Amino acid sequence: MPWPFSRKSDTVLNGETVESRASPHTRFAFRLFRELSRANDSGNVFFSPSSVMLCLALVQELASGETRQSMAKVLEIGDLDQGGVEREIATLKSAFKARSDAETSFSNALFFAKHARVASALQTQLRTLYDAELSELDFSRLEAVATINAWVKGRTKGKIAQIVSQVSPQAALLALNAVYFKSRWLTPFMKELTQHRPFRVSAGPVKQLPMMLRGGTHKYYEERQIQVAVLPYRGHISLYILLPAVDVDINRFRQSFASGLWESWIAKLRSEPGTIQLPRFRVDYDVELNSALKALGMERAFDPHRAEFEQVQTDYPPVWLDRVVHRAVAEVNEEGTEAAAATMTHAASMSMTLRKPRKEFEMIVDHPFFALICDESTKTILFMGWIGDPQ
Repeated sequence: MPWPFSRKSDTVLNGETVESRASPHTRFAFRLFRELSRANDSGNVFFSPSSVMLCLALVQELASGETRQSMAKVLEIGDLDQGGVEREIATLKSAFKARSDAETSFSNALFFAKHARVASALQTQLRTLYDAELSELDFSRLEAVATINAWVKGRTKGKIAQIVSQVSPQAALLALNAVYFKSRWLTPFMKELTQHRPFRVSAGPVKQLPMMLRGGTHKYYEERQIQVAVLPYRGHISLYILLPAVDVDINRFRQSFASGLWESWIAKLRSEPGTIQLPRFRVDYDVELNSALKALGMERAFDPHRAEFEQVQTDYPPVWLDRVVHRAVAEVNEEGTEAAAATMTHAASMSMTLRKPRKEFEMIVDHPFFALICDESTKTILFMGWIGDPQ
């Protein structure tokens, strides 16, 4: 048995997704995770859905017609009126608000080529709603790449030094979003209890990893196929660890993991005494999001012949999305967690359940697991991912 006591499963992971009427950013987060998992069935998948959504929502404001509609649908905001969209963006921004006992921040930027122009009224909206920095950049100069990377490095406290190695000189605009999080555990792990123990990675030999150990009372839920535990940070932010049973089909688990399933588990969390063993790890994940976003329904925005970005006036039409890239890094240790993510969008032109007995649970995270960092005030997922091979 993967843990000492176990109840009959309340949820069947049958490969079917269970979507919910959760917030748009939560639904988008899980849909994007499933697409990224299809392209990486064994290694790590770790990203900031909030960063991706803020960046794409910013670009969506520049789109028109069917392109704007399809982007809004993918972002799960297609059914919202303008007030609803503004509330959703405000929620995402507030999840990264400044707080006294944790470091959280977000930044948006739009770099326009000299030949690209946006109406002043729209510029005002982008600055007001998205807190976006708008500036001109000559993409044909070698200094352009350095300027972009320096912007990302500064907004992620040096955690991400490079988001791009080259930019097309014919680019019309480039959108950037960077998010940063750093906080200590509310109850730290004791370093003297950390010991190297085996971890079965998704593919390859068993690794010996430093395994942290902590006892006490935690928010916890389990059923036959899953264990869920919450490790709170200072600042009303928490790390959720979801550990599938060793006999669960991992690919099926990842492809059935949807917002409805996630919500059903966290609604059943209760304070339980027990111990948690969690590996100390780092993750650095970068990915081009084009394929995933197209699969979700954003193909038109990437098509030079069909994309409609009429809010961007350029001397060399048309304008379309050329690349959307994302990079996320995180480090989890005995003291807490530091994480950062950056998203770049490059637009080109031709230029409930029965309580278990009060026994102590044991959660030994010695095989691949799912991790989410959430702002508890807004229930916004700041970072999420599958840790198949902790470094």
